[in-house]
Amino acid sequence: MSLIEKLGIENAKALDVMLHKHAVPENWKISVINGMWQRSSVGFTHGELRAAIADHDRTDRVSDIRNHIAPTTRVIEG
Repeated sequence: MSLIEKLGIENAKALDVMLHKHAVPENWKISVINGMWQRSSVGFTHGELRAAIADHDRTDRVSDIRNHIAPTTRVIEG
C-alpha cells in the first residue's frame, strides 16, 4: 500500500503543509498514529511524503473510460 493510499491525498497534503510550517527537516522519519504525526525511527521521511504527493498529482487515473469519451464518438472497425 502506498503512502498516499494509507494517508489519503488530502491528509497527506495537510501533513506536508504542517511539516513545512514547523520547519521539519526533509530527512526526519515521521509516523502518523491516531491522526497525529510524530518523529519516529520508523515510518516515512518528509522528503518521501513530498515525492509521493508529487507522483500522485502527476499520475493520470482513469476510473472509467466512458467518462473521457464524448457520447457522440463512434468506433469504426478497420
